[in-house]
Amino acid sequence: MKSTTPFIFILVAIGLYYTVISPHYAKVKELQSEAGQYSEVLDNVDELSQKRDELLMKYNQIPKAEISRIEKALPDNIDSVRLALDFDSIAAKYGISLKSIKTGDKTQQQPDMGSGIIAAAPTNVYESAPVMITFVSSYENFRKFMKDIESSLRIIDVKAVNFTSTDTKLYEFTVTFETFWLK
Repeated sequence: MKSTTPFIFILVAIGLYYTVISPHYAKVKELQSEAGQYSEVLDNVDELSQKRDELLMKYNQIPKAEISRIEKALPDNIDSVRLALDFDSIAAKYGISLKSIKTGDKTQQQPDMGSGIIAAAPTNVYESAPVMITFVSSYENFRKFMKDIESSLRIIDVKAVNFTSTDTKLYEFTVTFETFWLK
């Protein structure tokens, strides 16, 4: 009996290993792997927090007037009322009274990627909408008005200019613009 006791203990140990220890050991390995992934995520969060703080500090160093200019150049929405007020204030400098301002449906735009580049997941960078204004003015005042529109901060693209003459030396102009904003 003494010679079989060590073999019995070895068999019991092997049996315990495969029935009890091995499943728990596999779970421990799985949890260690998961803990490593969580540790990696926490490191990334710390790195992102530092980057966010750096960018926020840089953003806060930008003068408010410059931020206002950037927001006027590429606003985050169409804001038709603000756009109409901007056009009206420019027109008022030259004695022009706007007869109508109409905005059309907005469209989504994508950047031109060139012919050799294929975008994996296209994203819409900005949106645009047509704006049509109608007013009566002399040709000289029309040129001054358009010069001010051209030098304004708001990014717009003139699509069409139509005019008809009246009995006086005034013309009725209809100008179609396309205005843009960040999505």
